[in-house]
Amino acid sequence: MKFIAEDDTLTIKLEGAEMVWSLKRKLVLPREKIVDLTWTPEFNYRDMMMRIGGTGAPRLLYAGHFRDLDTKETLFLYLRRPKGIPELRSVTDANVLSVTMHDYPYAKILVTCQPDIGAALMNWFENRRQQLAS
Repeated sequence: MKFIAEDDTLTIKLEGAEMVWSLKRKLVLPREKIVDLTWTPEFNYRDMMMRIGGTGAPRLLYAGHFRDLDTKETLFLYLRRPKGIPELRSVTDANVLSVTMHDYPYAKILVTCQPDIGAALMNWFENRRQQLAS
């Protein structure tokens, strides 16, 4: 998986088997539609999700399109070592980049991301936010 941060877009490019498991080749996220971008070393998601396309294997991989049954939002996940079962309201993983979107096909994008890349993307997001505010 490659992360390409440009002035006005963040592209998440999936490679090889990642494309097969997630049923997606890449995500192009326009900067103006990103509401929040955070990286966390310990991620917890406590809502019931249903897989609507992709792969779901507890403790191995969650990849593809999921639906939050409480909020009715569509999510994109690519979590490499998740613990828990989405249908039982708990999924945890380590090193997760969470991108919250507005007016985009996915309300939230959750992907496994290395700490250094996560920190760089958070800096990119904050710098762009400050540039737009001034």
